[in-house]
Amino acid sequence: MARLAWLRLMYLYPAGIDATLIETVARSEKTVHYLDIPIQHVSDNVLKSMHRPDTGDGIRRLIEALRRAIPDIVLRTTLMVGFPGESDRQFAELIDFVEWARFDALGCFRFYPEEGTQAARMSAQVPDEIKQQRLDELMRTQQKIAFAKNESRIGETLRCLVDSVGPDGLCRGRFYGQAPDIDGVCIIRSGRAQPGRFIETKVVAAQDYDLLVERI
Repeated sequence: MARLAWLRLMYLYPAGIDATLIETVARSEKTVHYLDIPIQHVSDNVLKSMHRPDTGDGIRRLIEALRRAIPDIVLRTTLMVGFPGESDRQFAELIDFVEWARFDALGCFRFYPEEGTQAARMSAQVPDEIKQQRLDELMRTQQKIAFAKNESRIGETLRCLVDSVGPDGLCRGRFYGQAPDIDGVCIIRSGRAQPGRFIETKVVAAQDYDLLVERI
């Protein structure tokens, strides 16, 4: 039986992340330094309308605490735009926050008024056109951040878990900062490798959301 090497924590609500968990992740040899934290928004009024217990200041303090305790942590989040009542000012606050937080990975979706839900009955529904404009602007903002972060990894040495070998002979894998199916991958440009094995690599280039690496 293969020895368990990586544990990855996914979909952790901010309110559930305390000092004990942060310390545990920082000290663990198997828990990778990656957290998926779906915050949805950063405006206090929007969060309150969503019935979420978080606050914008609380989320900012959490991110600062995580990066202080775990300097190499990779952070992913999920955001929503167009929740009923979201104003231009609140959306601008969200953009400013994304530029400040510099998440390594970020997903965003438009609010959908699911029939029968309280949110669907709320007043001040945001027009679909505005929702799409906001989503596009937010993802353009995050794209610049993600691409810049990948560029900054050129020259780094990364331990990669090999996932597959394609018909082109290229191996594809992931370092600890890439979750399966939702994040970018490491394209292993040289050297043979078997799926399920860990290999040492060096980042030689960035390709949008993916990293090009060579086996050491």
